[in-house]
Amino acid sequence: MKNLLCKPLILSLIVALLLSLSLPAFADEDRTVTVEGSASVSLKADMATIEIGVETKHADVAAAQSENTRVMNAVIAALQACGISEDDLITSNFNVYTVYDYSYSSVGAEERIMNYTVSNMLSVTVRDLTVIGQVLDVAVEAGANQIYGLNFTSTESNAAYQKALMRAVEDAQEKAQVLCTASQVELGKLLHIDAQETGYVYGARNTFTMDAASAKGAAIVSGDVQVGATVTLTYEIK
Repeated sequence: MKNLLCKPLILSLIVALLLSLSLPAFADEDRTVTVEGSASVSLKADMATIEIGVETKHADVAAAQSENTRVMNAVIAALQACGISEDDLITSNFNVYTVYDYSYSSVGAEERIMNYTVSNMLSVTVRDLTVIGQVLDVAVEAGANQIYGLNFTSTESNAAYQKALMRAVEDAQEKAQVLCTASQVELGKLLHIDAQETGYVYGARNTFTMDAASAKGAAIVSGDVQVGATVTLTYEIK
């Protein structure tokens, strides 16, 4: 009986000893510091993209599509006459859908079709910002009835991102050093690094509707483009 009582006690002592030996190893693995750094670079916009489209409706789907094609071809011709390259005109969306009359309903009655709608959108890249107002004018005059998504960008965005990335790393390194100095520990080697682009903040200061765009000489004001980067660094602590 005495031996039977001793065995659980011995096993408990062995487990406790093993746990005590493993604790320093886990503690060493946890001796890290993780910091986040961010930065942004501002540069002048030199390019813009805008969505320009044509929406047509007709009781006959073939007629709706034929009319849409006719108007869109006129819009494309007008944009090219403004100096927009064929390579800078890309179809971004094309939809054909049925519009039903939901106000008409009765038991057993078939759904009543109001019309068929065809929507065709172009993503237009404008490389000369001085002609944006003219681009809008000629597009509307040619029959475009959907305009939205004006964004200003820069051809130097990639170089700006590299610069923002370097500054973000420097920001994170400084934070890590300050934390270690304040905690009276020594900063060790870099264990992990993760980076991401935080996107672009466009400096467009204008908003407009189709009514405003339909008026000749739509006022478009560009601005700066901010390119941002964020990095996360994990360091060993000595």
